[in-house]
Amino acid sequence: NDPDTASQYYLSLIHAYQAWDITKGDSGFVVGVTDTGTDLDHPDLAAGIRYNYQDPINGIDDDNDGYIDNFMGWDVGSNDNDPSVDIVHGSFVCGLAGAVTDNGVGIAGSGFRTRYLPVKISNNGVLNAAYEGIVYAADHFCTVINCSWGSFASSQYAQDIIDYATFNCNSLVVAAAGNANNDAYFYPASYNNVLSVTGTNATDTKWVNSSYGSAVDVSAPGE
Repeated sequence: NDPDTASQYYLSLIHAYQAWDITKGDSGFVVGVTDTGTDLDHPDLAAGIRYNYQDPINGIDDDNDGYIDNFMGWDVGSNDNDPSVDIVHGSFVCGLAGAVTDNGVGIAGSGFRTRYLPVKISNNGVLNAAYEGIVYAADHFCTVINCSWGSFASSQYAQDIIDYATFNCNSLVVAAAGNANNDAYFYPASYNNVLSVTGTNATDTKWVNSSYGSAVDVSAPGE
């Protein structure tokens, strides 16, 4: 009953409705969104957050994980407990994954009953803690870690982090192949053990800006 599903052309293309006939997921499945934060009081996003009830906001690290009051995610970019959005891109990504579905408000998040964990990796819009954000998400039991960001630079340090999330924490890192319309390797999408996703459009063909090439694993609506 979400009123804006008519604008979500991709739900039909990915057969979301048929998938939801099989399973709508559950709140124990958490997507870690490493990005520029989220809108913590947005009527369609707030209830989709994976809240950490073991560490309420009281100035104490109640769950002894090394982070004080990480009740609603973490701002790795500024090292504090406020993952409020600083560039709207983060809210867009959080909504695609975790907007509350069937609540009569806004859009339908593709995860339906799943939850998302906002991991802010930026400081005033600069992605200064991107890979550290992957570590945080992996350490906090995110089944999927979304990375809608990247660059053309690679390093063994970053590959080690991907391997840590994959093999030590059993997380699936999913990353964007880039918007440069070329076949250059883009990272983290092109690291080993990352699911690299390029974008299609409403006609189910390549979006004009989508990157492509041997590092891409799957295509999905992204215009």
